[in-house]
Amino acid sequence: MCYAIPGKVVEIKDNIVTVDYFGEKRKAKNDFYKLSAGDYIYAQGGFVVQRVSRQEAKEILKTWEELFFKLQQTDLRLAQKPKDLRQIANSVRQKELGNSCCVHGILEFSNYCRNDCLYCGLRNSNSSLTRYRMDIDEIVAAADIAVRKLKFKALVLQSGEDPWYDGKKLIEIIKRIRKKSPALLILSIGEREAGLYEKLYKAGARGALLRFETSNPALYKKMRPGHNPKERLDLINRLHDIGYLIMTGFLIGLPGQTQEDLLKDIQLTGSLGTDMFSFGPFIPHPQTPLADSPSPSIEETLDAIARTRIMSPESRILVTTSLETLDKEDGLRQGLLSGGNSLMINVTPKKYRRLYDIYPDRAGTDADIKERIDSVVKLLYSIGRAPTDIGLGIQS
Repeated sequence: MCYAIPGKVVEIKDNIVTVDYFGEKRKAKNDFYKLSAGDYIYAQGGFVVQRVSRQEAKEILKTWEELFFKLQQTDLRLAQKPKDLRQIANSVRQKELGNSCCVHGILEFSNYCRNDCLYCGLRNSNSSLTRYRMDIDEIVAAADIAVRKLKFKALVLQSGEDPWYDGKKLIEIIKRIRKKSPALLILSIGEREAGLYEKLYKAGARGALLRFETSNPALYKKMRPGHNPKERLDLINRLHDIGYLIMTGFLIGLPGQTQEDLLKDIQLTGSLGTDMFSFGPFIPHPQTPLADSPSPSIEETLDAIARTRIMSPESRILVTTSLETLDKEDGLRQGLLSGGNSLMINVTPKKYRRLYDIYPDRAGTDADIKERIDSVVKLLYSIGRAPTDIGLGIQS
C-alpha cells in the first residue's frame, strides 16, 4: 500500500522502483513514465500513477512530516491492549500494515444493467428507475475534477453491466482520463469479455472491482438467474493473470446464506489473489423480489471484517457504503476500528447520484463532495490514519 504523498525514487530495477516515504521503503511498478533515481512520484496500489516536480514534492512533504508521525502514534495507541475480536483485528491491521488508509473516488457513470439479480435495485426488470448514461465528455470531465481538483489518486469507474459502452467507448474513456488526469483507474463494469479487459489494461486501467457475491453455487444461481458462478470466478482469475489489481468479495446476509457460507466467502476471496476485499451487508431494495428480506445487523458485518483481517492479515479491506448506510452516525468509524483500512467517496455528479439506486437511502448520496472529503479526513485523523489517495484533502 502506498501513501498519497510524494515519494522519492531511490532505486530502479527494470520497471520496479523503490520509493522512500520518510525512511519507509515501498516498491511500485512503473508502466507509464521514464524515471530516474531522485525523482518524486505518487504511487497507488503498487503502481506509479503520477510524477511530481521536486519543488512541489518538498513543499507537500514539509507540511506532511509532522502530521505523518503524529498520526502513527495515535493509531498505535488505539491498537494497543486488544480485548475483543474487533480490537484484535485492529491490532493485527496496525502491526501488519501501519496506519495508511486507502480513500478511492468512485464515479458511477451508468445505471443501466442487462442483468436481473434479485438483490440489486439496478436490475433490468426495475421499470420504476429513471435510467441515465453519462457521455464520454461528461465522464472525462468528472474524472478530471476528482483527480486534479479533489486530489484523488485512485478512481473507480463503475456502472451496471451496460453493453452500450462498447470496447471503443471504454478504451477512449480510459485513454482520455490517463492523458488528462492520471490516476490509478479501477474498472467496475461487470462481466465483460476477457479480451476487452485486456485491451482496457493496455489503455491504462490497472484495477478491476468484480464481486463473486456468494461462494455457494446454488445460492449464486438463485440470486443471479441465468448466470454460472464458474464463469464469474474464471473471469476474476483471468483478470489477475492479465495484471489487474483484483478487488472482489461478497454480500453478507443474503437470504439463505449460512455461517458456513460466510466463512467460505472469506476464504474464497483470499484465494483469488485479491488485493482488496470488498464485502458489505445486503440491504433490500423495494423494487426487487427480496424487498421484504431483512438486512444483517451491523454487528455481523463488523465481525466479518474482523475475521477477514485475522484470516488475511496483510489485506486491504474496504469499509463499504452499505455498512455506513446501516449506521450513518458511526458505521464508518466502527468498520475502520474492526480491521478495515479502505473506503470510497462518491464523486458522481449530484444530478445522477441518487439515480444509482442499488439499495435505498445510501449514505453520502446528497452530501457535498468537498464537505464529504473534509469529514472523512477529519475522521481518519481522529483515529490516527493517514489518508491515501487524497493526500491532505481539498486544496484551493
